[in-house]
Amino acid sequence: MVAVLCWTLYRHVGASRIEAFTNKRRSTSRMVGRGEFVDGSRHMTVALALTNTDLFYENGDMQASLDLRWMREIEYDTRLATGHAIEVGKVLRIRSSSQVFEFVLPDDDLVRWHMMLPPRGRDASASEIARPLATAT
Repeated sequence: MVAVLCWTLYRHVGASRIEAFTNKRRSTSRMVGRGEFVDGSRHMTVALALTNTDLFYENGDMQASLDLRWMREIEYDTRLATGHAIEVGKVLRIRSSSQVFEFVLPDDDLVRWHMMLPPRGRDASASEIARPLATAT
């Protein structure tokens, strides 16, 4: 019973931390939201903030950012790089020179993310970028 109470408290405090990070970045960002950072088999809830120069992702255990200048490819998908399908939301996959970063975004925010951070790279064509997210695959 104590373990369940501790776990519930930890999750509640973690959720409020994400909200605090989101509120902290809101005034200096073009867009803020919540997502899930996927690192191998680990899925971590993070606050996401997009500025004119960086994409920040942070939670109580980490604070990191990606410089927009180093993003070579940006794509949206229904599967992770490992091939696992996502049941809810969509995967935002960012490739830099030598790394792949994946975030699972909630359905409610997909259109805004797609507009603020449009697909680009080897698979993105001008028509795909202009196409609404609802019809993109």
